[in-house]
Amino acid sequence: MIIMYYYEIGLGVAKHWKNAVYTYSSEDEIIVGAVVLVPFGKQRKRGTVLKQVLKPGFDTKSVYKSLDIKLSETSLMFMKWFTEYYGAQDAQVYSQFMPYYLKSAPKHNEMLIKPRIALPELNKFQAKALVDIKSTTKPTVLHGVTGAGKTRIYTHLLMEQVSLGKDGLLLYPEISLTPQIVGELQKYVNVIVFHSGLTDGERSKLWHLVATKTEPCIIVGPRSALFLPFKNLGIVIIDEAHESSYKQESDIKYNSIYTAGGLCSVHKAKLLLGSATPPISETEKVLSKGGNLVCLHRKAIEQNSSRNTTKEITIIDAKNRDEFSKHSLVSNELINSIKTALERKEQAMLFINRRGTAKLVLCSSDVCDWQADCEYCDLPMTFHHDAHNLLCHTCGRKRSMPNVCPKCGEKTNLKSLGSKAIVEDIAKLFPSAKIGRFDSDSEKKESFSENYGDIRSGSVDILIGTQQLIKGLDLPKLSTIGILNADLSLYFPDFSSDERTFQLIAQALGRVGRGHLKGRVIVQTFQPKNSVIMKATAEDWHDFRETELKNRLSHEFPPYSYYAKIIFREKSISGANEKAFNFKKKIINDVNHIDGPLPSFYFKRGGYYYVQLLLKSVSRSALLKVARKCSNDAIIDLDPATLL
Repeated sequence: MIIMYYYEIGLGVAKHWKNAVYTYSSEDEIIVGAVVLVPFGKQRKRGTVLKQVLKPGFDTKSVYKSLDIKLSETSLMFMKWFTEYYGAQDAQVYSQFMPYYLKSAPKHNEMLIKPRIALPELNKFQAKALVDIKSTTKPTVLHGVTGAGKTRIYTHLLMEQVSLGKDGLLLYPEISLTPQIVGELQKYVNVIVFHSGLTDGERSKLWHLVATKTEPCIIVGPRSALFLPFKNLGIVIIDEAHESSYKQESDIKYNSIYTAGGLCSVHKAKLLLGSATPPISETEKVLSKGGNLVCLHRKAIEQNSSRNTTKEITIIDAKNRDEFSKHSLVSNELINSIKTALERKEQAMLFINRRGTAKLVLCSSDVCDWQADCEYCDLPMTFHHDAHNLLCHTCGRKRSMPNVCPKCGEKTNLKSLGSKAIVEDIAKLFPSAKIGRFDSDSEKKESFSENYGDIRSGSVDILIGTQQLIKGLDLPKLSTIGILNADLSLYFPDFSSDERTFQLIAQALGRVGRGHLKGRVIVQTFQPKNSVIMKATAEDWHDFRETELKNRLSHEFPPYSYYAKIIFREKSISGANEKAFNFKKKIINDVNHIDGPLPSFYFKRGGYYYVQLLLKSVSRSALLKVARKCSNDAIIDLDPATLL
């Protein structure tokens, strides 16, 4: 007689399935927490065994197979914390913790033991910062100016946990930054590098390795690494903690910093946020809960007088067109600085926070109102000259670039030039220079991470790109930086626009004056006297933080209140508005204030209309209760990075 066992198994099913827990049978006994593969309709889904149950009064399907892994107790506790903190649907959470790429455990998946060498020496300022960080088990914010040596402090903290037999997790916002830190850490210990650029098979193998290894190691990766099956985590370090990519904007919308805090609480681990421009709200939350702020105001190489840490900053008024006689977007001053850098065999960098060739394609006629918009999103399409097509950066749809206006037959004009257009123009100005463009449109083989070694050695003369170029990089041959349209992000009507502008400028400035060469920075802006730009060029985060907190307090913006966005989408505007109005009636007395229904910033995307309610409360738990009342098709964003 065959003995059958029955289990409730949590599955990562689609949102339209109201239930995420289903009962399955098995001829083999399975432990709670085991990850299994089960039939679900015509598909096979990954799931975790939640508990053993009695035989139900209905027919059950059998578990297809076990993936030979069990989620640890700490992983199950973290899963529970994450569900409760974000009011997330169970199916979404199961998908997060048991990703689609997960396969059966490989037969051989061992780590080689690395020989240990002496850790890098710390100067007296770094040593003092290390003591201050370790003075409390509570979270710490490390504000260190660029070039202060934060990485050396990270190395000491991570290796201390390894010596105690614990793992360390180091989060980075971009894959392009990992070669720099991984090369350093691999001198001392085993390093697992985990990111979306790996194949599904590679990620599955690393997932199992984290779950089964017996030797401590360091894991380096982006925000998705938070959900690896750690068993004994000693520290989580979030470098470049100000970066917007730490906010997950698809599926479950979570803040990696708060999520890391939950992970650390489960493991009783230390949390450290490091940045030259720490995020305002997150820093205040750390301090309000008894954490500390540790500052490094001196560059590591300033103690060595033979090293050049100076940089000259010039602000160009973009309204003065006499400054732009050689190029409409690149000032004469910047062109001359690039020329000087090239003559000295040094590198130059142009930062423009806009991809593509042109953000706006419109008719040249004064009487015609045609412009190239996405018919599904009602947003301007971006022209990419290399593929000669128009691309919607919201929904991804493409169409061919018209030679003439389809409405009146006149010529088309390109406005708001992007990184691809700048590459073309700079190539004409400097025909003998080797130019590299690095942005999210770059193919993998042309990406910054794939070419980091060559770039660092100086094989690229002029680097042109978007935000990934200014994120924590140390390029010894870089001497000149041009920031085009430095005030671009100031024009967004959101409480975070000043902070974002400050961060972008200050981070760009930090790429030079790091002790290699004398630095030159040209900042082009239509608002040269703007206080945010003045503070950013002075790299005065403390002054900016003080002013920004006063402004936010007067308007009750985060961190002095909690916000949530509840977003509804429908094929018609009226349908989206009706859903929003009906839900507003249900929750009108549950929170302090509700704005809306309002059109979302990207009102139409992929053929759907998006309408939102903006909720404000002095209590996050009140917003969480409201979120739990939402229907399955509502999009919930607790602690939004922007109110747009």
